[in-house]
Amino acid sequence: MSLFASGSTRSFTGPVNDHTLRRWLVEELAMRIGTAPRAIDPVRSFESYGLDSRTAVEISGALEKILHRRLSPAVLLDHPTIDDLVGHLVATGDLPRSVDDDPAGGA
Repeated sequence: MSLFASGSTRSFTGPVNDHTLRRWLVEELAMRIGTAPRAIDPVRSFESYGLDSRTAVEISGALEKILHRRLSPAVLLDHPTIDDLVGHLVATGDLPRSVDDDPAGGA
């Protein structure tokens, strides 16, 4: 079962944890480069998949909505693999229990 709905950026539903963030990033990257999620290796660099800076900023913006917190637009450049990025996101902030769990009361 997919955690995501269709659109230019995949929607995220359900619990937010390292597993679901990793899965979202794999599916999001696969969608954006036109390949199957199984072809995405979470330890390969975003650059190796041809991810440009504009797309990296778009993914960063989508992650902000999921996490209910601001992220540097360069977060994908600073953490160049899916595994590195997920580790950073989990280590640097409280994750909402789910996407609908907005501690700020709406964003």
